[in-house]
Amino acid sequence: MKALLSLAILSLASAASAQDFIRQIQTVEGATVIYDMPVTTDEGSVTSKPLTAETAIFQLYTTVTGTNNTKTLKKLDEKTVGTFLPQVTVTALSEDPYFPPRTRADKPYGLRIVISGMSTSATAPEYLKKLQVRRSYQLFNPTTYAATGTSGTYADSFTFRENGTFTDNAILQRLPGERPTKVVGQEAFTVYMHPDAGTVQSELGKATVTIWPVAEGSIQGIDAGKTYNDVPRAGSITLRDLYPKSITYAQIYKGKQATGSVGRPVPSTVLSYNTHAPQNAQLAISDLDNLVDDDGEYTIEVLTITPFNGGAPEYLGSVSFILNRTIRSNGAISTME
Repeated sequence: MKALLSLAILSLASAASAQDFIRQIQTVEGATVIYDMPVTTDEGSVTSKPLTAETAIFQLYTTVTGTNNTKTLKKLDEKTVGTFLPQVTVTALSEDPYFPPRTRADKPYGLRIVISGMSTSATAPEYLKKLQVRRSYQLFNPTTYAATGTSGTYADSFTFRENGTFTDNAILQRLPGERPTKVVGQEAFTVYMHPDAGTVQSELGKATVTIWPVAEGSIQGIDAGKTYNDVPRAGSITLRDLYPKSITYAQIYKGKQATGSVGRPVPSTVLSYNTHAPQNAQLAISDLDNLVDDDGEYTIEVLTITPFNGGAPEYLGSVSFILNRTIRSNGAISTME
């Protein structure tokens, strides 16, 4: 197959420079042949080198300048073309409707793979009748939430042998880490031509989901079980890894801590975020004088609302204390004559 291809298929979303290029990869007579074609504009088309194999991979690269002027290549996009390639669409699914897809470390997510045009001919080579799906990961820094450069591919893989729509809504993240609920990173599912094809592994479709850690909260400055002669005024809340789209607040109610209790929100603690990465905060607990009535035992409880659990508040932490503002004095009056 000798042909030329106009490469308007790759997304040139970032501004092109003299260091941007499209890489064409194909296997010819068992040998891998690579061409690099410079890209000088951020839109338009580039003509490929001659296609002399049944399939070819086209990758869009840019050069990124890092610390100390170090330069690294970053792949922005990839497409595979060929005479017998099926059409593949891979979509990550989450309770959170945000795009690009994201979820939380303790929540399952879904994947939908749509395959069409895969050969069903009895005379077609066997490798044209199956696709392989590999699952990979990339880790993020738990403090900055930026990619660390650590990545890998899980050992298991999946093979598809027919056209159709395939959906799994119960995928659990498997990012490496000591605490599964606090891992940070991405998982990706990539569909390739099956390795039996004997060509450079061709990426036909890919979906990536970002996984953020479970939030946590703690209350300082108010001692659990302590009796206070006045409303505590030194309390504060430390919040870590709040989900990017969330509303977090503290409430106070009379009695011991009980999940599902509805109390009075503490105005100084109400936080609302709608961003792309988790958030951290330190808040003062104030205005309690206007939120308590009689003396007795009270609980301050920290809750967060996210796209998960049907929007129901989720518990982050609490403290219970006793308020006793009644002052008793024992004494006696006597006289001497």
